[in-house]
Amino acid sequence: MDLKERVKDAINTLQLPVTCRLGYLDGKHDPDLRLQVLPGSNVIECDYAGNKTEEYIMEVIMRGANELEINQVLAKVADYLCDNDFRVASHDGSFVYSGLDVASFPHPIMADTTGEVTYVFDFKITVDTFTKEG
Repeated sequence: MDLKERVKDAINTLQLPVTCRLGYLDGKHDPDLRLQVLPGSNVIECDYAGNKTEEYIMEVIMRGANELEINQVLAKVADYLCDNDFRVASHDGSFVYSGLDVASFPHPIMADTTGEVTYVFDFKITVDTFTKEG
C-alpha cells in the first residue's frame, strides 16, 4: 500500500522551506521534516470478502534550530491536512481515502543542549482497502 508515500507527496505540494521525507529523524538534515507511521494502527471493520476499513496513526515530526520556522511549517501542514477538502489518492489502487482526524496539534517534545528543538503533529487517517480479484 502506498499510503505513506501519497501523504508525503501531498505534504510536499505545499510551498515549504524543507522537503518532507519518510522515516525517522537521522540528524543528517537541518531542519529535518519527516512523516512516520506509528504503532497502534488497526482494522476498524472487515467484511467476509476481506475488504477492510483501516486506521493508520501517523506523525509529522520536525527538528531544527529555528523554532519559529518549525512552528510555521507544522502549522501549515496541520492546516492543510485538517482541511475538509483534503484528499489523497493511491497510485497503485491499494486504498481509497476515507478521512483524517487530528490526534494532537503541533507541539514541542524535545529541546537539546545544541539548541535544536523537535515538534510533532499526530493524526489518524482512515482508508478502505479491497481484496484483489483473481
